[in-house]
Amino acid sequence: MRVKRFSADDMTQAMRQVRQELGADAVILSTDRLPGGGVEISAAMDNSADDCVVPAEQSSRTDEMANPSSTAMAALARRVEGLGEMLSRHLVVAEAAAGFAARSEVAPLYHYMMRQEMDPQLISQLLEGLSAPDAVGLLPRFSIRLKKMINVADPLKVKSGGPLVWALVGPTGVGKTTTIAKLAARYALEHGLTVGMITVDTYRMAAPEQLKVYGRIMDIPTRVASTPTELREAVEDLSDRELILVDTVGRSPSDEDNLVELASVLAGVKGLVNHLVLAAPTRDRDLQEVAKAFSRFDPQSIIFTKLDETNTYGPILNQMVRIAKPLSFLTIGQKVPDDLEEASREGLAKRLLPSRLDLDGC
Repeated sequence: MRVKRFSADDMTQAMRQVRQELGADAVILSTDRLPGGGVEISAAMDNSADDCVVPAEQSSRTDEMANPSSTAMAALARRVEGLGEMLSRHLVVAEAAAGFAARSEVAPLYHYMMRQEMDPQLISQLLEGLSAPDAVGLLPRFSIRLKKMINVADPLKVKSGGPLVWALVGPTGVGKTTTIAKLAARYALEHGLTVGMITVDTYRMAAPEQLKVYGRIMDIPTRVASTPTELREAVEDLSDRELILVDTVGRSPSDEDNLVELASVLAGVKGLVNHLVLAAPTRDRDLQEVAKAFSRFDPQSIIFTKLDETNTYGPILNQMVRIAKPLSFLTIGQKVPDDLEEASREGLAKRLLPSRLDLDGC
């Protein structure tokens, strides 16, 4: 392994030196700010991989016999390599960002999207190669690219041979119960479907009663279940409905035991479809942790709530792209059923796109 340090006035110049001397496959080991100004990068290039080729199976057995902890060391090495690759990607993004900021026609758009907390990698994809004479027509071109990146769910289609069963899953406090009521009202009162509701949230005080109140107001049958058997029986009891909406207990993304328990309760219903509910004002990093923890439910779409409590919409796009799931609904207030919006490319793009005033203020 060849390790070398590179010093330069800024990160862009240092990265250029790394690529020129060690190549594109170099792994970044560390970066530091120099006391007198400038930056220093430690990078490595493994040029010994082809020196001695040993059959993989034989090599593995030999290493393990010689060193019992070789497996752990290999795992650590992979982790270090992964961190190096991640840092390298961040530096590449930083280099691209410097380029966008230096281009007067796209700089206002770049700064606006950064304030919207959009992932820098997505910004790079959207701005790469984007140009227009004197910036005229730049925003429409950007809008076209942005809309292509937005993925929305198909409209609900009632199936024959039994009800469609939807469960809303997500962390505490994101508004799952209110969203269930909004969906029930939308499909029952506006689309004329026969709807039933079930809650498995028997942990939160008065949660079942809250959903029952909504059910009585809208004349929608509502059931309570706390075990896999009770949930299956409730679904069977409402089998004459076209759509059954299941409200679940909110769980912390770090609460592994309770996440497993909830998954086991929902797994007992054949054909049940999960939808992940996230709150728009949540920090992007926290949204990533939630999405990762709830990936075990294999959600078919994302519902973002509380858009009325934020003016920052970049994290919505970030999560949709990262977990490769379509956006199905947005909630924009507390009113049932009014404050529910079916997701659309145009609707989200309109929220993400800047006005002329926004760009002038950059």
